[in-house]
Amino acid sequence: MKHIFYKPENAWFADAIPFYENGKFHIFYLLDYRDPAKYGEGTPWFKVTTEDFVNFEDRGEMLPRGSSDEYDMYVFTGSVLKDKKGKYHIWYTGHNTHMDEGNYLQAVMHAVSDDLEKWTKIPEDTFCNLTDEYEFRDWRDPFVWYDEEEKIYKMLLSTRKKAAETRRRGTTALLVSEDNRKWKLAEPFWQPRLYYAHECPDLFRIGKWYYHIYSEFSHYHVTRYVMSESENGPWIQPADDKFDGRAFYAAKTVTDGERRYILGWNPTKEGNVDSGLWQWGGALVVHELFQRKDGTLCCGMPSGVNEAFKEEYAVSFTDTGGKIYENAFTVSSGDGAECLYADEKREGVYRLDLEFSFKEGTRRVGVLINADREKDAAYGYFFEPANKRMVFELFPNFPQYSMNAICVERPIDLKPDTKYKVSVIIDGTICVCYVNNEYALNARMYDFSTGIVGIMVQGNATFGDVRIKK
Repeated sequence: MKHIFYKPENAWFADAIPFYENGKFHIFYLLDYRDPAKYGEGTPWFKVTTEDFVNFEDRGEMLPRGSSDEYDMYVFTGSVLKDKKGKYHIWYTGHNTHMDEGNYLQAVMHAVSDDLEKWTKIPEDTFCNLTDEYEFRDWRDPFVWYDEEEKIYKMLLSTRKKAAETRRRGTTALLVSEDNRKWKLAEPFWQPRLYYAHECPDLFRIGKWYYHIYSEFSHYHVTRYVMSESENGPWIQPADDKFDGRAFYAAKTVTDGERRYILGWNPTKEGNVDSGLWQWGGALVVHELFQRKDGTLCCGMPSGVNEAFKEEYAVSFTDTGGKIYENAFTVSSGDGAECLYADEKREGVYRLDLEFSFKEGTRRVGVLINADREKDAAYGYFFEPANKRMVFELFPNFPQYSMNAICVERPIDLKPDTKYKVSVIIDGTICVCYVNNEYALNARMYDFSTGIVGIMVQGNATFGDVRIKK
């Protein structure tokens, strides 16, 4: 396969807006050229379709950018809805920093279609902030659905309270409409006083639980969720309310009626170096969502992605003393750390699968990627029982690198003498790790690309069923 994570040619992928119908996922997205001199300023909506999240068909531009004196010079995030008469609607954000002094920078806008391909904008349905209660520059990311019980259209918006001294003014606003054109402001949907803003709102139900998905535009920049047995709350924030880490953002969900998926983007880094700042946009990454018995959510590898890796290869490792490890084996590091390196270089898109367990007192178990034995350096997903986390970082971390620029992490409760199944997908500078098809963590790696995988242990760990899949 050429790539597993979709990115448009000569541009970057941001903010998926997924819609499912008749066996196909229609993934609308914000296309970022990052070259205004060549392509002009602003972001249009493009679309790809897929049946398996592996093979994508580019359907081209859906919503073009507006001019410098129109609200939607930047066509930002929204949602897709099909009404009772079979017409498709997009409600989206218009953003323009060039508007005249005193005008709003963000507006909610409307477009319609008969076939999900050709869209007509309806400028007269555009509306800006409806009240002085919210900031006029934060009025974005409409998520629209039809409430069958109340027989009314509802819209969630990302906005911020205006009359407050704190920065923690992020609000998910609720609007209602009888005709899906004219909207009225209702009571706030969720106002937790936690974040600067929560972007890209989403709402869905599985069984008795409602889930409100949002992306925290604040300190951690991750996609989170809250849950409730009522659409009107109160909302519960689970102990582990994240789907992934810092390198998975602006995620929204879609269902085919049986399975639900969450689609976000893995960001690039400035200068294409590990120490660069995270950038807006990158490549599409899709996880499958699962509901635990207690109602909390977790995510794993989509079945279509899993089935795309059809060839398997056994892997053998060599330690620094030349000892070879194959099949099932145990590594004891004594009072330090032990690293094992695979004998063969891997190229293209591939996946490393393995199982591991560890003994009480083990501090770290690591899966190494792009290891460089001469430089004594490798990227890795490291599992730390005492810290109850999995972390991606450079090992060892060089003093000249910023830990915050390299490191991404997520919580995971690791128990001794328990088997964990790990799958790591490597596609160029992107890597994604799944643990027990329940925990996911995206990352980026730029400075090393050796194609050598390995294992690191600080303590005592047993490995088995180690395979490369392509």
